[in-house]
Amino acid sequence: MRIVSSWAPLAAIALAVQMSGRTVTPNGDGINDSVAFTLPATQAGFPRAQVYDARGRRVADLAAVSSTQLRWDGRDAAGRVVASGVYLVQISEDSALWSGVVAVAR
Repeated sequence: MRIVSSWAPLAAIALAVQMSGRTVTPNGDGINDSVAFTLPATQAGFPRAQVYDARGRRVADLAAVSSTQLRWDGRDAAGRVVASGVYLVQISEDSALWSGVVAVAR
């Protein structure tokens, strides 16, 4: 018996992303009001970044601060502060991908 697989190998390259912190407290006091994600300047292409809640729903797209930095202020796409909890952040650029978590404490 011969088994034939239709699965194609996936080539994923990890992005080197640095986070400014892992907790966001979006209360306007100027301390941990947002988290920044810094990508190496050598990366080619334009990074895309989304934030998802624990149920997998997309909450927001990250705002670009510069060509190498993205920032999330703990708000959803409508500008409302999200509920306290853990959120998944995914940043992709071409075939490269990075995933991390951010906790929001209100």
